[in-house]
Amino acid sequence: MIENNKRTAYKGFSLFNDIEDYMLKTRNRAVVLANMADDNSEARRINAKGAALILGYFQQVPTDEREDVKKAFSENMVERGYLLTA
Repeated sequence: MIENNKRTAYKGFSLFNDIEDYMLKTRNRAVVLANMADDNSEARRINAKGAALILGYFQQVPTDEREDVKKAFSENMVERGYLLTA
């Protein structure tokens, strides 16, 4: 199995592992996740396919980078008009 940091994409979505700038990599990942949500939602409700894509992609992000990606993703979703609940 390919280690998370060796994989370059998840189901065609880039993981941006080749980008050295940490903030840019985090931003790009958050935008990809938000785009997945937008592409798989109706009335700002994410469907099962979208949720599976988001979770699968997020699992490919290295563990030590996930918290920052999660925060950036949440901020991106709020900017796009989604209501986040705990």
